[in-house]
Amino acid sequence: MNSAARVAIIGGSGLYRLEGGGEVVEIPTPYGPTSGAISLVDAGGARIAFLARHGRGHTVAPQAVNYRANLWALKRLGVSAVFASAACGGLVPELAPGTYVVPDQFIDRTWGRRDTFFDGEGPGAAAGVQHLPASDPYCPDLRQILAAAIEEARVPFVPAATMAVINGPRFSTRAESRWLAQAGAHVVGMTQYPEAVLAAELGMGYAALAFVTDSDAGEHAAEAVTAEAVWARLGEAGKVFERVLAEAARRVPADYEPRRLLPDSAVRAVMGASAPAGMGVRP
Repeated sequence: MNSAARVAIIGGSGLYRLEGGGEVVEIPTPYGPTSGAISLVDAGGARIAFLARHGRGHTVAPQAVNYRANLWALKRLGVSAVFASAACGGLVPELAPGTYVVPDQFIDRTWGRRDTFFDGEGPGAAAGVQHLPASDPYCPDLRQILAAAIEEARVPFVPAATMAVINGPRFSTRAESRWLAQAGAHVVGMTQYPEAVLAAELGMGYAALAFVTDSDAGEHAAEAVTAEAVWARLGEAGKVFERVLAEAARRVPADYEPRRLLPDSAVRAVMGASAPAGMGVRP
């Protein structure tokens, strides 16, 4: 079976597999192991590469995800469009728990993450340092496709929002929540950075569907987010994530061309880097 896929889905908290089975591949990368094996699923004529960001058993914390390995492996499969799911907390009253969000901006508040392929060392050293244009970090075309798919699901959603990305794994203090809202963030999560940026560095389009599970720290103790509350909410979101992201993947046109934000020669330098032993395939 051909192991190439044009479209990928990265499943966040609550989405660890897609229905349909299919081929499972393990791709060694020059950046170390991915979060897990990648499933190749045929969904309504679309061949989708699926990867669980936190591993199948949610064993990888957000600050420990090997984002570079994950995106490099998807690019090696031939992926040009990436959709992702994510859980988030609402920072403004308009985004109550149960609302879906297609973010168009983020504010990075993480630290210590390996967030570029072009740091002047390692596999991409030959390309030197590259400065990614990031004024619009999400692909407008893929966001439009995703917004149309979620609108047809008839669930509460907003087509644009700013996502504050914190390091995790802890949740925000009440002071931090207020500060993030005052800075212009509408929701807060832990995984959109550097995932969106790394996809763009490799010439892949990226869009995300986030689900508001809570009101973050809230104004009162009873409203403060807990892991238990998040998991309870995600139980209702998993099937929506799967259905909407698969539908969005099917709608990516055959002639889709992601934005070229860095020189092709830089991308080739990273992707031409030698990896450990070749791709393993298992049924």
